[in-house]
Amino acid sequence: MLEHVIGPNDKFVKRKSKIRRLEDHARFGLRDALLTRLEDDDPSMNELRAIIYRNVLRAIIAGEVMDKNPHDSVNEVVDLMMHRLRLFDSAPLIGIRRKSTAEMWLVDRLQPLLLDGARQYGAPDIVIQNGSRLCLVRLAMELPSRAPNKAGELELGSMLLWAERNPMIQATVDDIDVVRVGWLGTRWVKWSKKATNEWAAQARSMIAMDIEAMAHLMIFDGSLDDLPRSRSIWRCARCAFNDECPGVEVRGQRRGQKRRQQDPLLV
Repeated sequence: MLEHVIGPNDKFVKRKSKIRRLEDHARFGLRDALLTRLEDDDPSMNELRAIIYRNVLRAIIAGEVMDKNPHDSVNEVVDLMMHRLRLFDSAPLIGIRRKSTAEMWLVDRLQPLLLDGARQYGAPDIVIQNGSRLCLVRLAMELPSRAPNKAGELELGSMLLWAERNPMIQATVDDIDVVRVGWLGTRWVKWSKKATNEWAAQARSMIAMDIEAMAHLMIFDGSLDDLPRSRSIWRCARCAFNDECPGVEVRGQRRGQKRRQQDPLLV
């Protein structure tokens, strides 16, 4: 909220919005390493480890890590990501890639789509032509559940809008599968769903509403209390703006009230 509303051009906001937990930066490095592995036929494990390690070290040097004494945990988080990377060979996505009829190409996720006058980033990470089916694949380095919630499903549908406007994509909606491959607990899992025109229309409507909501938020009068806040504590757990956000105190009070209701002996 504070990152986008107070001002993306504010130097303090831009710097603080990059602050994450050490594991988050390691996951960014894991994603780069996975894409390198898919693009390169035979990268060594040392090369892939170096990609993750450099990403973590760069974040520490730049002051973008909120953990205390992050240097003590570098090898631990890098080893954790390397474990996930090794298991990627057994991920459902790799099974598709090994089929002789499959063609695969990587996509720059920062490739924008112009929608209703605004830049929207909905590109897949990977496009796979698997026989007559075209798979739009999004990689997720951490998942809360195997299947996305309704909002997450609509967000994945934004890949359909990207495909509609990409002149290289000749497939119709009926021939497209939307796929998410991500790490869940101890393994890589896949969720997929056949595309429909209705799904694409719903994703377009969601994005239009997001653009409208952001336009309203940009008319900021300086009162943080008037801005909408997340109701989910987990969404804010890794946020660097907790010191400035009034929602943190409100959620803390609400949590205390709930505990007192559950246990009347608490004072």
